[in-house]
Amino acid sequence: MTTRQALAQEIADAQRTISALTEEIAATRGYISANEQALQNQPQSLRAITEEGLAKARANLSRKEAELQIAQQTLASAQRTLAKVEEIERKQAEIRTLEQDLATINARLERTRSELSRLEGELLAMTGPVAVPACALVLNDGRSITLPTDRSEMLIGCQDAADNIFPDVDLSSFDARTTGVSRRHAILRYTGGQWMLTDLGSANGTFVNDKALTPHTPTVLPEGSIVRLGAFVVTFRSMAPSKTVRL
Repeated sequence: MTTRQALAQEIADAQRTISALTEEIAATRGYISANEQALQNQPQSLRAITEEGLAKARANLSRKEAELQIAQQTLASAQRTLAKVEEIERKQAEIRTLEQDLATINARLERTRSELSRLEGELLAMTGPVAVPACALVLNDGRSITLPTDRSEMLIGCQDAADNIFPDVDLSSFDARTTGVSRRHAILRYTGGQWMLTDLGSANGTFVNDKALTPHTPTVLPEGSIVRLGAFVVTFRSMAPSKTVRL
């Protein structure tokens, strides 16, 4: 792409050329005008010399005028191109500013969602006794992640202390980040005697028995379901009879 510096140099060169040609053309026209007047009063012996000089001057004038026209076209083209380059630079600067604003907004959105999840959890803790079955997420290698039984709703994801994100079921210790688990990936909720799983608009999606969940839409999670968070795979298992806890 043509640079601003190269265009500025081209414009400066064209302006100098136009200035020089304009002066030459003015001088040539003055010479022609003066000699045309002198020609009328010259004796025949000098007229031929004067006419020859006038012919050369007119030819030179025509050439200089053509050169001036080309220089003016070059200047106009360079100025239009420079204006377009400047417009592009302004738009690039605008995009960078918007991207910075977007990053700030996204960070605030994550914090607000985390605060909302905390507040919703606190509200649920005030609603009375709920029977929550003891369940676990079982990894393919046999390791088991026991789910909390002191709440009917839990956030599944990977901890990020910098943004105050502390999931109820933290998968970061299982290297889940590298397999596509988001910080706030999904919500597991026990309601109406059944478990519901909701994807929170995660980057890599949530799947139950290989079926993708629609983000922010609760889906029934039967016992024994294969759950995939990004590429992190677990089996949802019941562990013990239900127990009554105070929420």
